[in-house]
Order: sequence, then structure tokens, then C-alpha cells
Amino acid sequence: MNMTEIPIAREHQLFNGHNFHVFIFTKTESVSGLHQHDYYEFTIVLTGRYYQEIDGQRVLLERGDFVFIPVGSQHQSFYTAGATRILNVGISKRFFEKHFQSLFPCEFTAAQAYAIDTHFLAHIESVITSHHFRENEFDEFIEVVCFYITNRLRHYRDEPIRDTVPLWLRNTVEAMHDKLKFGDAALENMVQLSGKSQEYLTRATQRFYSKTPMQIINNIRINFAKKQLEITNASVTDIAYESGYSSPSLFIKTFKKFTSFTPNNYRNKINSCNEE
Repeated sequence: MNMTEIPIAREHQLFNGHNFHVFIFTKTESVSGLHQHDYYEFTIVLTGRYYQEIDGQRVLLERGDFVFIPVGSQHQSFYTAGATRILNVGISKRFFEKHFQSLFPCEFTAAQAYAIDTHFLAHIESVITSHHFRENEFDEFIEVVCFYITNRLRHYRDEPIRDTVPLWLRNTVEAMHDKLKFGDAALENMVQLSGKSQEYLTRATQRFYSKTPMQIINNIRINFAKKQLEITNASVTDIAYESGYSSPSLFIKTFKKFTSFTPNNYRNKINSCNEE
């Protein structure tokens, strides 16, 4: 192979005659490097955050984001923010073009993060953490997710164009992922980082993210807590305080509100899923 040749992942080597090739796992590094496929693929972030470089452009993906990789797009991933749990679905070229091609938008940008509705993301998590996920109606569930993803892409340009997030706000939210910032006095830290008044910050986060500052902070905290539950044996109490909550009970209540699971239930389901 010469230096400019890009490796190609082949459908016939991975799919074994099936319509889909599905992985659900926690990754800390890329093992494939820059490559392309002769099939379609999308990746949904369930926990954590990472970068995808697609056709030379780098895209940040966080919980609830996905990218769709068409046939031939060159891409690689970077896990500079640590462990990231993903749902990765490869779709047979034949199956996609037969069932989904007609829904696919004429104009499409691969190097872009798209967001999944919070309720649908909760549904995905609920299904894939069930004990019998791979035994009951697996293909049907994946088909539903594929339809949602394709439909999301189709309607993306029909949505009102949102204002570009100003650099000061984007940097503020980025800095809040530091554990020292989303812990004690998180709201005060966010206000200080922004350099704005709390009222101005609140108006900005609601305008550009459709969330209050505390909703953004809780998203960051719960995302962090999920990673700890997935990759460590730390107690729920320790994780509660480490995630910035003043008490385990408040943490459990907030965690269940965001995920529909208690922390222990979530950990047990993730562990049982990983053991299958």
C-alpha cells in the first residue's frame, strides 16, 4: 500500500450477509485510523464526547449527537476527552439504497454533527441496556433508528436557521466540562467564565442552546457520572459528590430524571450488556 492509499472497510468482511453491522462500546482511542467504507454508517454518542474528522474537517460530537458517513467518505476519530460510549451502525449499501435512499436529502454535509431528540435518545438507551436486546426484534429496532436518523437528516434544512453560537459562549460551555468548574459553585463559575452577568448568560444559553445555564451544567454532570458508572467501581455516593452534587439523594433524583434509571440500575444494565 502506498502512502496516499486509504484503507477501505468492506461490507462483505463485516456484515456476514446481514443488513446491519452494530457495535455498542466504550472507546478511548481509535484503532482504525483514517479509512473509508463501501457501506453507510452512523455513530451516536451515548456518553462522553469525541472528535470525528470527516473529509478533512474535524467535528466535535457530544452526548445525543450523531454523524452520518456516506460511502467513500474518509474519516477517523479522536478521543482526546477520554472514554466515550457510542452506538455505531453500519448499513448495507444494498439495504440502504433500497429502503432509505429515497428519504435521503439531495444536499448533505457529512462533516457536521446532528442532534437527536432527547426523548428518542432515552428510548435508544432504554432498549440497548435491556437484558434481551440482542434476542428480541433486534433488526426491527435498528431499522427504526435508521429511519429516524435518515428522517432527521432529511428535515434538518427545513428547520429555522439558528444563530451561530458566539465564541465567548462556546468557550464558556467548553470550559465547564472541567471537573473543577462543574463541581462546587458551578453556576457562579460559569458566570465568571462568561464574563457576563447571570441574566445575560441565561438569555444567551436559552437563545443558542434552548437551555438554562443550570440545565447545561446538569447535562455535563450527568454525562460525567455516566462515564464513571461505566468505567469505574466507585460508589454512587462518591460519584455523586465527584459530579458536583451536594447529596447522593439529589444526584439520584437528577440522574433518574435525565436517564430514566437510578445510577445502580444504569450500572447493572451496562455491565450486563457488556458481558453478553
